Amino acid sequence: MRERKPNRKINRNISINRRKGKTGLVICTMVSLFCMAFILKGTVRARENINNAYIDSQLKKEAEKLHIPGMAVTIVDPEEILFAETYGECGDLDTPFIIGSVSKSFTALAVMQLAEQRKINLDEAISAYIDTGLYFTDAADGDKITVRQLLNQTGGLGTYQRFGNARITDSYGTHQYANVNYGLLGKIIEAVSGKSYADYMKDNIFLPLHMEHTAATLSESKENGLIMGYRNYFGIPVEGEPDYPDDGSWSAVSAGYISSSAADMAKYLQMYLNGGMGIVSQNSLNTMFYDSVYVDGASPYYYGMGWTLTEQYGEPVLEHSGLVENYISDMVLLPERGLGMIFLINMNDYLVADQLADRMSGNVTAALLNKEGQEITGNPYFIRHVLLNAAYLGLLTVSAYPFAVMRKWKHKKKTKGLAVFEIARHGILPALLMALPYILGVPVWVVRYFVKDVFIVLTVSIFLLLTGGIYKMVYFRGQ
Repeated sequence: MRERKPNRKINRNISINRRKGKTGLVICTMVSLFCMAFILKGTVRARENINNAYIDSQLKKEAEKLHIPGMAVTIVDPEEILFAETYGECGDLDTPFIIGSVSKSFTALAVMQLAEQRKINLDEAISAYIDTGLYFTDAADGDKITVRQLLNQTGGLGTYQRFGNARITDSYGTHQYANVNYGLLGKIIEAVSGKSYADYMKDNIFLPLHMEHTAATLSESKENGLIMGYRNYFGIPVEGEPDYPDDGSWSAVSAGYISSSAADMAKYLQMYLNGGMGIVSQNSLNTMFYDSVYVDGASPYYYGMGWTLTEQYGEPVLEHSGLVENYISDMVLLPERGLGMIFLINMNDYLVADQLADRMSGNVTAALLNKEGQEITGNPYFIRHVLLNAAYLGLLTVSAYPFAVMRKWKHKKKTKGLAVFEIARHGILPALLMALPYILGVPVWVVRYFVKDVFIVLTVSIFLLLTGGIYKMVYFRGQ
């Protein structure tokens, strides 16, 4: 924070008129005490609303239920850390995690910083800053998308587009979540600053906020003590390296691969709660929070510049979650209460634990707002994985069964009906399995990155079905 200089004019007036000065001093003192009492009252009320022992016991119990290897949680007000705990193999609050799409708020903050310096105009076409021919199938699309549209994800870019194949779709003008938007913002930051994204973030955000365990490169993240991440295979967490992005990747560091610790994220959240602390102005923060676009759905919300805004609790709740191959996170701000919260977890279990972890962080948010949460009861982690594994086993059994009865099949009378059945089993079924991700709107490569056990089951099943079909065709021809 910048040091405040004494007001010389006030000092001079006091020396000229001591009595007037004393009166003014008394008034100023009273006003200051009143303001301080008001602020302290709000802070005390916020602290009274935080039952640390209850939150800790719930998180400890739920982290064990969800088989979370390591987790760190902090809750802050503008001045202090109100709650800070680590769980499992997370050694301390300085241990970095990859924070996933929470990185988007950092990128948006950097863009607003450069906008204040008049190096970026939010309503300028992005082609004014970068060579869009490097990233779009048609470079002219860069003339139609503004920086603000990238920030709010309304430029029409598709969810699964990457650098090199980006193009405007029919969603132009409405919100469509796409990592490529924030990948392009990272390139704009580099172009206007003359620095790499990692260096710009370090020099202008991380170091000024004393975020000493935060980085935007994998090598520096490891130097800072990056906790090992876990992917979930059939209900079993297995440790492994993240698929850190390059320019050909679906995501980018500026969209989802900054690493940070719970202690550093506490400082980051306090920056927002203290009007920007010299990083950006309060006006820029207001733009980030409230210059947003409506997103319809089962639970409507607003999206703007790395934050979502909902009022489902009866007051504004600002949030953004993050997910990469082996880490998840959740960041929350309660602006009316002056509170912020960060969840960092070193596991991705896309079909089961991730959803339950969302409920876990949502329960803490509800507690801070004096609302009822949805307690995680029973053993949903175990039950859901058992059901999923049963489905996987069923598909693998159907795929492998022809090999188990191949000898019997060779002696079976070949009929037209049998031929139709074999075509369906060895032709139509594997084709449906190959098309399944696209039918669900998710490319195969996304399944491979984020749900590896499903990818393994699909790949093995398709291989068995096709191999069995080819063998049978060869056998028919040899007869």
